[in-house]
Amino acid sequence: MSELLDRLFIWLFLLLVSIFLVLISILSPVTIHEREELSVAMFGYPVPFAQQDLMKIYGEYAMDYPHKFTISFGMLENVSDIYFYKIPFFFSVLIVYIGLVIIRYIHNRSLI
Repeated sequence: MSELLDRLFIWLFLLLVSIFLVLISILSPVTIHEREELSVAMFGYPVPFAQQDLMKIYGEYAMDYPHKFTISFGMLENVSDIYFYKIPFFFSVLIVYIGLVIIRYIHNRSLI
C-alpha cells in the first residue's frame, strides 16, 4: 500500500510541475514578424494557449520587425485582456507531463 501511495504522489507531483512549467511559459517572449501580428499575439509553450492584443499597447510605436514581445499585465493603463484557451493548455500540460514521465523512466532505468 505504501508503494502505491508513493507512486501516486510522484505522478501527482509530476502533474503539478507540468502545470507550473506550462503556466510560467507565458512569461517567455515571442517573436512578432509583422505589425499585424500584434493583435493576435499568442503566448505559451509548447502549444500557445494565451492570446493578447498587443496592438493597444504597442500599435503606435515604430519599431523594426521581427521584434520580441512579452505578455503585458496590468501595469499600464491600456492593457488588453488575456484570453486563455483550455484545449491548447491541456495539450501543453499533457506534452510536458509525458516528457517528465519519460525523463523519470530513463532516470530510474539508469539507476538499475
